[in-house]
Amino acid sequence: MTARLHPRLRAGALLVAATLAVMLAGCSLSGPGIGSDQTLPAASTAPTVLTSPRAPTGSVRIVLRLSNGLATATLDDTPAAREFAAMLPLQLKLHDPMGQAKSGPLPRPIDATGLERVFHPAVGEIYYSAPSSTFAIFYDDLGQSIPDPGLVRLGVLDSGLDAIDSAGNRFTVQIDLASHTRF
Repeated sequence: MTARLHPRLRAGALLVAATLAVMLAGCSLSGPGIGSDQTLPAASTAPTVLTSPRAPTGSVRIVLRLSNGLATATLDDTPAAREFAAMLPLQLKLHDPMGQAKSGPLPRPIDATGLERVFHPAVGEIYYSAPSSTFAIFYDDLGQSIPDPGLVRLGVLDSGLDAIDSAGNRFTVQIDLASHTRF
Protein backbone atom coordinates (compact mmCIF):
# COMPACT_ATOMS: atom_id res chain seq x y z
CA MET A 1 0.00 0.00 0.00
CA THR A 2 1.49 3.37 -1.03
CA ALA A 3 1.29 6.30 1.40
CA ARG A 4 -0.22 9.39 -0.19
CA LEU A 5 0.43 12.93 0.94
CA HIS A 6 -2.44 15.24 1.59
CA PRO A 7 -2.65 17.74 -1.35
CA ARG A 8 -1.69 20.67 0.93
CA LEU A 9 1.33 18.80 2.32
CA ARG A 10 2.44 17.81 -1.18
CA ALA A 11 2.11 21.44 -2.39
CA GLY A 12 4.07 22.65 0.66
CA ALA A 13 6.84 20.09 0.05
CA LEU A 14 7.08 21.12 -3.61
CA LEU A 15 7.27 24.80 -2.60
CA VAL A 16 10.08 24.10 -0.12
CA ALA A 17 12.00 22.04 -2.70
CA ALA A 18 11.59 24.73 -5.37
CA THR A 19 12.69 27.48 -2.97
CA LEU A 20 15.81 25.54 -1.96
CA ALA A 21 16.68 24.85 -5.59
CA VAL A 22 16.39 28.55 -6.48
CA MET A 23 18.43 29.62 -3.43
CA LEU A 24 21.19 27.10 -4.08
CA ALA A 25 21.36 27.89 -7.79
CA GLY A 26 21.98 31.55 -7.03
CA CYS A 27 24.80 30.86 -4.57
CA SER A 28 27.50 29.28 -6.68
CA LEU A 29 30.54 31.19 -7.86
CA SER A 30 31.47 30.82 -11.48
CA GLY A 31 32.62 32.71 -14.49
CA PRO A 32 35.80 34.46 -15.53
CA GLY A 33 37.96 36.09 -12.93
CA ILE A 34 38.08 33.33 -10.35
CA GLY A 35 41.75 33.02 -11.32
CA SER A 36 42.74 29.89 -9.45
CA ASP A 37 43.31 26.25 -10.07
CA GLN A 38 41.01 25.55 -7.14
CA THR A 39 37.23 25.74 -7.36
CA LEU A 40 35.46 27.84 -4.76
CA PRO A 41 32.61 26.08 -2.93
CA ALA A 42 28.98 26.75 -3.65
CA ALA A 43 27.05 28.33 -0.80
CA SER A 44 25.12 25.09 -0.35
CA THR A 45 28.02 23.92 1.84
CA ALA A 46 27.95 27.13 3.87
CA PRO A 47 26.68 27.42 7.38
CA THR A 48 24.16 30.16 8.05
CA VAL A 49 25.92 33.38 8.98
CA LEU A 50 24.56 34.73 12.22
CA THR A 51 25.30 38.04 13.85
CA SER A 52 28.36 37.59 16.00
CA PRO A 53 27.91 38.22 19.70
CA ARG A 54 31.24 40.07 19.45
CA ALA A 55 30.04 42.32 16.62
CA PRO A 56 29.75 45.87 17.94
CA THR A 57 27.36 48.34 16.37
CA GLY A 58 28.83 49.76 13.17
CA SER A 59 30.97 46.71 12.44
CA VAL A 60 30.75 44.90 9.12
CA ARG A 61 30.43 41.14 8.63
CA ILE A 62 32.25 39.43 5.76
CA VAL A 63 32.30 35.95 4.23
CA LEU A 64 35.51 34.36 2.89
CA ARG A 65 35.00 31.50 0.40
CA LEU A 66 37.90 29.10 -0.02
CA SER A 67 38.15 25.91 -2.05
CA ASN A 68 37.82 23.86 1.13
CA GLY A 69 35.12 25.79 2.95
CA LEU A 70 34.02 29.12 4.37
CA ALA A 71 35.14 31.51 7.03
CA THR A 72 33.22 34.45 8.45
CA ALA A 73 34.67 37.53 10.08
CA THR A 74 33.70 40.81 11.66
CA LEU A 75 35.61 43.88 10.55
CA ASP A 76 36.52 46.49 13.13
CA ASP A 77 34.78 49.85 13.12
CA THR A 78 37.93 51.72 12.04
CA PRO A 79 38.85 53.86 9.02
CA ALA A 80 41.14 51.11 7.63
CA ALA A 81 38.50 48.38 7.99
CA ARG A 82 35.84 50.60 6.40
CA GLU A 83 38.20 51.30 3.49
CA PHE A 84 38.81 47.56 3.09
CA ALA A 85 35.04 46.87 3.19
CA ALA A 86 34.53 49.46 0.44
CA MET A 87 36.75 47.32 -1.84
CA LEU A 88 34.46 44.29 -1.54
CA PRO A 89 33.69 42.02 -3.27
CA LEU A 90 37.28 40.91 -3.85
CA GLN A 91 39.08 37.85 -5.14
CA LEU A 92 42.54 37.66 -3.64
CA LYS A 93 45.36 35.25 -4.37
CA LEU A 94 46.81 34.29 -1.00
CA HIS A 95 49.91 32.32 -0.12
CA ASP A 96 51.58 31.13 3.06
CA PRO A 97 55.20 32.31 3.09
CA MET A 98 56.01 31.78 6.80
CA GLY A 99 53.63 29.07 8.07
CA GLN A 100 51.59 31.39 10.27
CA ALA A 101 49.52 33.65 8.00
CA LYS A 102 47.80 33.48 4.64
CA SER A 103 48.53 36.73 2.85
CA GLY A 104 48.33 38.49 -0.48
CA PRO A 105 48.29 41.90 -2.11
CA LEU A 106 45.22 44.11 -2.17
CA PRO A 107 44.31 45.79 -5.48
CA ARG A 108 45.08 49.22 -3.97
CA PRO A 109 46.58 50.56 -0.74
CA ILE A 110 44.60 51.46 2.36
CA ASP A 111 45.41 54.73 4.12
CA ALA A 112 47.00 53.64 7.41
CA THR A 113 48.23 57.08 8.46
CA GLY A 114 47.96 57.60 12.20
CA LEU A 115 46.39 54.19 12.91
CA GLU A 116 47.38 51.98 15.85
CA ARG A 117 50.04 49.41 14.91
CA VAL A 118 50.22 45.78 16.00
CA PHE A 119 53.60 44.09 16.42
CA HIS A 120 52.37 40.80 17.92
CA PRO A 121 49.46 39.62 15.73
CA ALA A 122 46.91 37.26 17.26
CA VAL A 123 45.65 33.99 15.81
CA GLY A 124 42.29 34.40 14.09
CA GLU A 125 42.74 38.08 13.34
CA ILE A 126 42.90 39.91 10.01
CA TYR A 127 45.56 42.53 9.36
CA TYR A 128 46.85 44.96 6.76
CA SER A 129 50.51 45.73 6.09
CA ALA A 130 50.85 49.24 4.71
CA PRO A 131 54.35 49.05 3.19
CA SER A 132 53.39 46.15 0.91
CA SER A 133 49.62 46.77 0.70
CA THR A 134 49.13 43.20 1.95
CA PHE A 135 46.04 41.55 3.47
CA ALA A 136 46.81 38.78 6.00
CA ILE A 137 44.92 36.29 8.15
CA PHE A 138 46.96 34.81 11.02
CA TYR A 139 46.13 31.16 11.74
CA ASP A 140 49.14 30.14 13.89
CA ASP A 141 51.28 31.80 16.53
CA LEU A 142 54.97 31.15 16.05
CA GLY A 143 55.92 33.70 18.70
CA GLN A 144 57.42 36.05 16.14
CA SER A 145 56.99 39.80 16.26
CA ILE A 146 56.39 42.00 13.23
CA PRO A 147 59.07 44.59 12.45
CA ASP A 148 58.37 48.30 12.30
CA PRO A 149 56.01 49.78 11.01
CA GLY A 150 53.86 46.83 12.17
CA LEU A 151 50.38 45.83 11.02
CA VAL A 152 46.96 47.46 11.15
CA ARG A 153 44.20 45.25 12.50
CA LEU A 154 41.16 45.01 10.21
CA GLY A 155 39.03 42.48 12.11
CA VAL A 156 38.62 39.02 13.59
CA LEU A 157 37.46 35.65 12.27
CA ASP A 158 34.17 34.43 13.74
CA SER A 159 34.38 30.98 12.14
CA GLY A 160 36.45 28.98 9.68
CA LEU A 161 39.95 29.18 11.16
CA ASP A 162 40.45 25.50 10.26
CA ALA A 163 39.51 26.22 6.63
CA ILE A 164 42.06 29.04 6.50
CA ASP A 165 44.74 26.84 8.10
CA SER A 166 44.18 23.92 5.71
CA ALA A 167 43.65 25.96 2.51
CA GLY A 168 47.13 25.20 1.22
CA ASN A 169 50.09 27.34 0.28
CA ARG A 170 48.56 29.07 -2.76
CA PHE A 171 44.84 29.61 -3.26
CA THR A 172 42.18 32.13 -4.22
CA VAL A 173 39.71 33.49 -1.70
CA GLN A 174 36.47 35.30 -2.58
CA ILE A 175 35.62 37.94 0.05
CA ASP A 176 32.11 39.39 0.15
CA LEU A 177 30.05 41.47 2.51
CA ALA A 178 27.85 39.06 4.47
CA SER A 179 24.83 41.30 3.82
CA HIS A 180 25.36 40.74 0.07
CA THR A 181 25.83 36.99 0.31
CA ARG A 182 22.90 34.69 -0.43
CA PHE A 183 22.65 31.46 1.54
